[in-house]
Order: sequence, then C-alpha cells, then structure tokens
Amino acid sequence: MGHLQSFEFFLGGYFSDSNQLKLEGNVLRCSEYQGFPSEHDKLINLEGNKDWENLVKFLQTCNWKKRYADNSVCDGTQWELKAKGKGINLNIYGSNEYPENFSELLGLLNKVVAPAGIKIR
Repeated sequence: MGHLQSFEFFLGGYFSDSNQLKLEGNVLRCSEYQGFPSEHDKLINLEGNKDWENLVKFLQTCNWKKRYADNSVCDGTQWELKAKGKGINLNIYGSNEYPENFSELLGLLNKVVAPAGIKIR
C-alpha cells in the first residue's frame, strides 16, 4: 500500500463549496463541510486501493513551490496540500494559482473519492 504518514487536502472558496480530505490511519476522511469531524463526512478505506497508490506515486514526483498565489484577486479559490511519507514532504498553499500539473492531482484525487460520491472541482 502507498504509505503516507500524513495527508491533508483542502480546496474551496468564499462563495463556493469546499472539499477537505484527511488521512486517518488507512482511511481517508472526506468532507464537503467546514470543520472536522462532521456527521456528514464520508470515509474511504485505502487498504489495497490502487487509485490511492497511484496518487502516492504522483505525489513522489511533485516538485512544487511552497506557495502559488495571485495577489491581485482578493477572493476566489484557495487550496492546500500537506503530505508526508517516503520520498514525500509537501506543504503547499495556493490562492487562484496552481502548479502546471494540478489538474492531474485533481484527477487522481477524484478517482480515490468517487466511491464516496464526492467530486472535487
């Protein structure tokens, strides 16, 4: 199994929905609401999950800056990625700006969370 010691992802904005993902052991807690935990959270078992392993492999290749921000926009979409594990130590924040292959990250995340009926945009 793709091992991460920790993983957190947030994507959302002032006027839009938000998604929060947090690794808890072998389970990924998924929330579309602010604040953990919520009775609305969905849990995804990651044991033997090939989509999760593909995500971990992708994270090992990310050589992203620590901050992506378009300071000319006051609101909009913010995102944060924190991941730590073998060959991975990411703590990245963005506001209305993204790394080149961010859409690939979203595609991999959506494969992981699809069984819970969640779509990250």
